[in-house]
Amino acid sequence: MIHTLDRKSSQGSDVMIQEIKKVAVIGAGTMGASIAAAVASANIACVLKDVDEKTVFGGLTKIDRIFESKVKKGLSVEEAQLKRALITASCDPKSLKDVDLVIEAVPEVLEIKRAVLTELDRELPEQAIIATNTSSLSITQLASFTKRPNKVIGLHFFNPAHLMKLVEVIPALQTDEQTIETCLAFAESLGKLSVRVEECASFLVNRLLGRYMNEALWCLQEGVATAEQIDQAAVDYVVPIGPLALRDMNGADIGLAVAQFNFQEYGERFRPAPIIEAMVERKILGQKTQAGFYLYDPETRKKTGINPQIQELVAELNKNPNKPAKEKSTQDFSAERLFLPMINEAFLALQESICKVEDLDKALMAGLGMRKGPLALAEDMGLAQCLEKLEANFKTHGERFRPAPLLKRYVWAGKAKIN
Repeated sequence: MIHTLDRKSSQGSDVMIQEIKKVAVIGAGTMGASIAAAVASANIACVLKDVDEKTVFGGLTKIDRIFESKVKKGLSVEEAQLKRALITASCDPKSLKDVDLVIEAVPEVLEIKRAVLTELDRELPEQAIIATNTSSLSITQLASFTKRPNKVIGLHFFNPAHLMKLVEVIPALQTDEQTIETCLAFAESLGKLSVRVEECASFLVNRLLGRYMNEALWCLQEGVATAEQIDQAAVDYVVPIGPLALRDMNGADIGLAVAQFNFQEYGERFRPAPIIEAMVERKILGQKTQAGFYLYDPETRKKTGINPQIQELVAELNKNPNKPAKEKSTQDFSAERLFLPMINEAFLALQESICKVEDLDKALMAGLGMRKGPLALAEDMGLAQCLEKLEANFKTHGERFRPAPLLKRYVWAGKAKIN
């Protein structure tokens, strides 16, 4: 259904948006179940669909646990039951015949997504919007697999979707303004911070996160700080969990795949630190193998100490008979060094008009739990001082710290604030 809503587009004009009364989520894994719970929590009917009953009912079990957790946190049993009842399960494509929006959350494999999108295009009503929760694949390419590319968009939820406050709304090159504004409004209706992000590899938050995560690995590999020192410095500075502890949670294999993708797309400044490649080769993957940068209890996944294999890897990677030994100093390490690449990438993203200036810090804070976003950190540091620090690190470490032209222009203009 289409109706007029009192909503202004980014150009300031009134727009007609679609009313979203019923949603389908394709893929009943952890992410799909979490998205379905977020939709139902906003009192919107939702179909959870997958290829077989076992998978679908596994997703429903996850949803039941989510609502049980909400009850423990204060939601009434009656309200939880009403919201849970809005979710129905299906393996039948015909169950999609009356949905207004479908969100696919299937594995990040292009051919799988192509097959799913082709089927959705065939089964969905003509006016239905197709959204993808991909975190890496091109929205424009995915849209091209359908006969309705103007109604295909990225809705990138952060895990767990029922708790995390950010949704990146990423248009394809072909997406029309009505679809964009409908999806921005839909994400807002779920109680999320809804941010329009223009298409680029890893989108906004994960693109900036990758620069900071990779710098933590370079610091560890250089031997200028231990894993504990790196994580504690980051936590004391601005984040709720350190980069290496976070990498252990997500898995070194996943981290390497993302890092290699970003390196392929963006070039030298995203070159992965060799230590993560060495960890994946040795199956030191993090919590899933009970050993990453830290050791973990196999039952509780709680941290039990530092992994001694990491120090061995650092020593091995720094052993080069043809290269004179360089004395390492803790003066080479600071929390600022970890975040300078993220700050610089933020300026590059603004330079590319990936998002609005006013949305960037809010997105990083909502998506990563940062107490301040990278632009605020740059302002606190002083833009001229930030540029000086980047230039100094550029001389020492190379392309990872090449200053963004936009930051230089702010400094040359004598600006203290980013707007």
